[in-house]
Amino acid sequence: MIWRSASALALMLSFSAGGHVHAQTTEVISSAEKQLRADLDRAVADGRIPGAIAIIVKGDRRLADVTVGYSDVAAKEPLRHDAIFRLYSMSKPVTSVAIMMLAERGKLRLDDPVAKYLPEWRDMRVYASGGLDDMVTEPVRRPVTIADLLTHSGGITYHFTGETPVHQYYRKYGVMRDTPVGRMPGDGAPARTLDELVARLGRAPMLHQPGETFAYSYSTTVLGAVIERASGQKLDRFLKEQLFDPLGMKDTGFFVAAADLGRFTPLYRETAEGLAVAETAAASDYRDKARLLDGGGAIAGTAEDYLRFAEMLANDGALGGTRILSKASVDAMLTPRVTLSGFGPESLQFGYGFSLGDAASAARGGLPAGAASWAGSGNTWFFVDREHRAAALVMTHFLGSGEGQAAIRAAVGSAFSQMVRD
Repeated sequence: MIWRSASALALMLSFSAGGHVHAQTTEVISSAEKQLRADLDRAVADGRIPGAIAIIVKGDRRLADVTVGYSDVAAKEPLRHDAIFRLYSMSKPVTSVAIMMLAERGKLRLDDPVAKYLPEWRDMRVYASGGLDDMVTEPVRRPVTIADLLTHSGGITYHFTGETPVHQYYRKYGVMRDTPVGRMPGDGAPARTLDELVARLGRAPMLHQPGETFAYSYSTTVLGAVIERASGQKLDRFLKEQLFDPLGMKDTGFFVAAADLGRFTPLYRETAEGLAVAETAAASDYRDKARLLDGGGAIAGTAEDYLRFAEMLANDGALGGTRILSKASVDAMLTPRVTLSGFGPESLQFGYGFSLGDAASAARGGLPAGAASWAGSGNTWFFVDREHRAAALVMTHFLGSGEGQAAIRAAVGSAFSQMVRD
């Protein structure tokens, strides 16, 4: 992630007044938007990304709105502004917000043991030594709490994030949901329902003791099950009625209907030869009405929908007269709680569902101090800046963390810095 200073803008502002400031600021913003479009167009032309939508807002002003490239690269089908994208892990902030909504309503407490809602998680054990077939485990020293899951410090993991005996167990016994991301030949049959996955996680050895360290994991998936048990509603229904509908997120959910298939993008994958199709829209598991409702990685939606979610956070929990969370709850979510070390190119602080910029990350040219962010494995990415009531996002549809990812993050980060920060 690269952030470039727009010192020219600061210089103009320091020597301007009245209407001249507005005109010059608008000129710089226009120039930054043109540069953003040029940077993304170049990434498309070079075959690094299939296409992208990038939007930057500050208060009630839309500073940039750029759509480039293709939905279907081979057919040269232009990317639509109302395209539906696989959000993957950008589902996590959504589910984390839903947990905070239930906490505000007194339906749960963040320090509650998870087993209060999921009895399958009683008597969990932690890996101590040995290999897959001669594993030694020990009891948890304290129960896993909802707060532990919000910070990914509860002791569980993902099957695709390592090669320890715990990861090997996950693969052998199908401690995973049915998704193409991270699957390998020889993996056990995946769980087909949320309850089944929760039960498998409850039987699996834990990677570490609760609260010890951050480990990227199925934690937010499990929070989806907590939402179901605490609210008495299926996760998709709760999110639609309590979050998506109130925010006007009309194209966001766990399934893509036949009528919307023309807007649903194919999924590409970075290879040595360039972008290759990883999944077609018609064959996607988002078309499967029986799919596992994974609040950690299975929501799809449009750029405009997710922008509304981001703006709500940037505005301390409210948007357009609709309050989703109190400012106190947003403050709690965006308070540093654990260090997100060993995950991505830089160490960041992590709150309840969000990575957080601080002085150290800003000094490295990374996420600015006070900004909150997360991304999805399909290279969707967003961040909010509450100090400036600003938000930015980029939506695209390819797997990989190479040049394509670097190009879109650098382009959006640079534009945001020029338009909002300097």
